Amino acid sequence: MNRQSGCFIWLIFSCFAVSAGHTQENSNSFSYSIGLSYLDGSLDGFLQTPAGGEPGTTSKNRPDFGELGFDWQSAIDAYGRIQKGRHVLEIGGQWQRQSGKSVLTKDLLSQKNFFAAGTRVAADTQTDWYRLNYLYALDSGKENISFAVGGGLVWFDFHYRLKSATARADRAYSKVGYRAGANIDWKLNDKLVFNAQLFAPVPLSNTPEIWTLELDAAYRLWKSGGKQLQAVAGIGYNRLDYEDDQKVPNHIRVEMAPYFRLGLNLDF
Repeated sequence: MNRQSGCFIWLIFSCFAVSAGHTQENSNSFSYSIGLSYLDGSLDGFLQTPAGGEPGTTSKNRPDFGELGFDWQSAIDAYGRIQKGRHVLEIGGQWQRQSGKSVLTKDLLSQKNFFAAGTRVAADTQTDWYRLNYLYALDSGKENISFAVGGGLVWFDFHYRLKSATARADRAYSKVGYRAGANIDWKLNDKLVFNAQLFAPVPLSNTPEIWTLELDAAYRLWKSGGKQLQAVAGIGYNRLDYEDDQKVPNHIRVEMAPYFRLGLNLDF
C-alpha cells in the first residue's frame, strides 16, 4: 500500500471516529453505519501504458486482462456512512488486486519495453478506487420507499507491474474524478429491504470515469435498541475508464460485469 493510500484511509477512519463521537452526543440527530462486502465477477479491460506519452512505446489497448490470465476479479468493498435528517455522507472504497503468471501469445510493447510472443511474464495490477458521496433524501410520498440524489468524488489509485526474465514495466499514479448518482430503497417488511443505486461519471478531461450500478437485498439478522445487523446480497456492474491527454495516452479500462456481492452492514 503506497503512502497516498495510507493517508486516505487514515482520513476515512478519522472522519468515522469524529462522526461516531457526534452520534453518541446526540443520537436523535445522527445515525451511523458501516459495511463490508466481498465482490466476485467477470473481468474485462486493458492497461495501455506508454512511456512519456511517446508514439511507439505501447501496444494499443494492451496488455488486456485476458492475456495476463485475469478473466475473473475478486474485490473488497467497505464504507462508512453518516446521516442526519435528509443528509447522507458516505466514505468508502473498492480494493481490486490481481497477481499471476502467463505466457504471451503475441508480441507486446509496454512502457517502451518489448515482450516477445512466447515470453513468460508475471503481472501485478492494482486498480483500487475510493469514493466520497453526498446524497440528499427526497420525499417519495410513501413510507416504505425512500429516494435520494447527489454526487461525489472518486480517487483512482493505480499500480501496474509486468516483468519477464529480460524486461520490466512499472507504472503508478493516482487521479481524482467526479460523479452524480441516485439511490432508492424499498422496505418490503420489517426485515427485508431492496436497494438500487446508480452513479455515473462527470466527463472531464484527464479524470477517471467510474460507473456503478447495483441491485441489492438487505435482510436483518439481529436488532437491539437502535442497532441492527444486516446480511447483504446482490448483483452489480462496475466500469472504470481513465485516459489522459498525452500524445499517446495512458488508457486504463477495468470492467466487472456482472459481479456478485455478499456482505454485512451494521447500523447504529
